[in-house]
Amino acid sequence: MAGLDLLKRIKRLIKRLMGLESGEAQAAYAYRPGDSVVEDYAEFSHLPLTEVSARIANFWRINAADWNNLEARSFADRAAEFYENSDNFIFGILYANTSPQAVIDKLNRFNPAIVAALKAHPGQRLLEFGGGVGVFCEIAARMGKQVYYMELPGLVFQFATWRFRKYGLPVTPIEAQAGVIHIPGQYDILYTDAVIEHLPEPLQVEATRALGAAVAAEGLLVFLVDLSGPTQEDPMHHEVDIVALHDLLTNKGLNCEDGLNTCCSLWRRP
Repeated sequence: MAGLDLLKRIKRLIKRLMGLESGEAQAAYAYRPGDSVVEDYAEFSHLPLTEVSARIANFWRINAADWNNLEARSFADRAAEFYENSDNFIFGILYANTSPQAVIDKLNRFNPAIVAALKAHPGQRLLEFGGGVGVFCEIAARMGKQVYYMELPGLVFQFATWRFRKYGLPVTPIEAQAGVIHIPGQYDILYTDAVIEHLPEPLQVEATRALGAAVAAEGLLVFLVDLSGPTQEDPMHHEVDIVALHDLLTNKGLNCEDGLNTCCSLWRRP
């Protein structure tokens, strides 16, 4: 029992370091000039900016309530309904993606080598697996990459593609299918952030294998995973065995350049 309590404390520390702690800390969010993605969502949703900001500040409580109010059935069915139909899940994504600069700052806090490697890589084809509201895709497109955005259908997908059109960004959307892992083709750069922990263990393995297989020769994989596990505020998360998943990437012929067996890793195929 003492070991379990220690593990929970370590997970909570990870969440704080990632800027994702819950409770009163979330209420600290308030709109700041320059939160362009928040402004865009207010325009897209026709909600007042004050209402959008308030929902972002309380997204932990709102999302947990939505999840717990779903009819009791298999986790897979519940997850499919939640991610495709929730009107509130997007506020948690907005919290971590208020602007392109906020995302760059977050990545630099994790590891400055990530943005530097993306800029330096000569490859053009880039896929984001689980692209959320599309801010990283926007960053990559403005770097001149040929960008592919992959996400489940629903409100998040609709908002991201709306932003791509609004800003004239050359991003190709790909609709994913709940419970099915399929990455079409190979890419010079693959990026995934805070996606794997939303998948049950068999799909975590399938997704990691698919990501590894989709990295082209001399390609790059940025593999970011929230390791804090399920909590009262995040009942939709799963435990992640990051060592086992990194072993899968190694078995797929990728070399870890940074962050082996951590939440933030950088991989390259020789």
